[in-house]
Amino acid sequence: MNQCFFLRLLCLTVMFTAGVSDAAPPNILLIVSEDNGPELGCYGDPYACTPNLDQLAASGVRFERAFVAQAGCSQSRASLLTGLYPHQHGQIGLATWGFRMYREDTPNLPRSLKAAGYRTGIIGKLHINPESAFPFDFHEIKTANFARKNLGDYARHAESFMSADDSPFFLSVNYPDAHDPFVPQVDDLPREPLTGDDVHCLPYFGIDPVELRTPIANYYNCLSRLDSCVGDLLATLERTGKSDNTIVIYLGDHGADFLRGKRTSYEGGVRIPLLVLWPGKTQPQVRSELVSTIDLLPTLLQAGGATPIKNLPGRSLLPLLTGESPQWRTHLFTEYHTHAAKANFYPQRTVRNDRYKLIENLLPGEINPDFQGKVAKEH
Repeated sequence: MNQCFFLRLLCLTVMFTAGVSDAAPPNILLIVSEDNGPELGCYGDPYACTPNLDQLAASGVRFERAFVAQAGCSQSRASLLTGLYPHQHGQIGLATWGFRMYREDTPNLPRSLKAAGYRTGIIGKLHINPESAFPFDFHEIKTANFARKNLGDYARHAESFMSADDSPFFLSVNYPDAHDPFVPQVDDLPREPLTGDDVHCLPYFGIDPVELRTPIANYYNCLSRLDSCVGDLLATLERTGKSDNTIVIYLGDHGADFLRGKRTSYEGGVRIPLLVLWPGKTQPQVRSELVSTIDLLPTLLQAGGATPIKNLPGRSLLPLLTGESPQWRTHLFTEYHTHAAKANFYPQRTVRNDRYKLIENLLPGEINPDFQGKVAKEH
C-alpha cells in the first residue's frame, strides 16, 4: 500500500518537474528608437504612417502615459538599463561629453539577465559610460549611425544573434531614427515622403509657423522609415521560430528634438510611446496608469526569473501587462540636469499626477541654455 502511494507520488513529482522545465524563460527583444515621442498612428497621430508599430500596439499593451526619467539620450538609456534616476546612477549628461555613471558596479539589466542564464546582445549605440559596466555578449553597429547607412544590417545581425542557439536571449536593438538630422529618404524609405505642405506643427509647440513644417514633415518621414525597419526586425523574429516565446518592447528614448521637446521637462520631452507584447501573457489593451522606463528593469527581471534588485524606485509592470487592476502610483517623477557641455547645467525636478505637473527650477531666475538656444535657432 505504502509502496503504491510512493510510486504514485514519484510519478506526480516527475510530471510536475517536466511541466516546469518545459516553461522556458521568455526571450526579450527591446527595441529603442531615437528622439521619438508618441507621434505614431496607434497614438492617434494624424500624419504618422506606422503600420507595423500600430499592429504591435493592437496585438499587445499600449501605455498611454509612459515617461522617461530625463529627456536626453545617455541619461534616459542609463535609467532604462539600471532602473534608477539619473541623480542615482550619475549619467546626468551625454556620454560623448564625458559624463559617466558614478559606479561601474551599478546593477543593470544585461548583467542580471546574464547571471540568470541569458545570452545578451545589443545592436546600435549603447551611449553610456563606462560601456564596460554592461557585459553584453554581442555588440554590432556600435556607432549612432545618424547617416542611416545599411539599415538592413540591424535585422541581419539580429537574426544571427537570435538564431545562435536555444538559450534564452536578451537583445536590445537601437535604431538611429528619428534623431536629427531628419533625413527625408534613405534607400527609398519612405516610398512617398511627406512635405511641409502635408503637415502642421506638433500640438505642444503652441505655434504653427510655415517655416517649421518641413522639419516636421521630415521627422514623420524618419518615423515611417523606422517603422519599416521595425517591421523587418519583427519578421526576422518570426522566421527564427521564437516569436511565441519572446517579449517584444518598443519605446522611444525621449521626445522629439523640437521646441518644448528633447532637453526639457515638458510633455514633448519626457512622454514616449511604450508598447509591450508577450504572447500568451498579454491581451490587447490600453493602460492609462503613470508608468516610467525605470519600471522596465524590475519587470524584465521578474519575467526572466532573475534575482530581483533591491531598493529600486520603479516597480514591475507585470500586473498591468496581464490585465490586473493593482493599486498604482498616483505621482510620477522626472528630472533634468544637463545635456552636453557642463556650461549647460540647468537642474530641474518634476512631479506630476493625473492632472497637474510641477516643474521646479533649482536655479531660479535662470533660463535653460539648451532651450534658449533652440528657440533662437528656430526663430
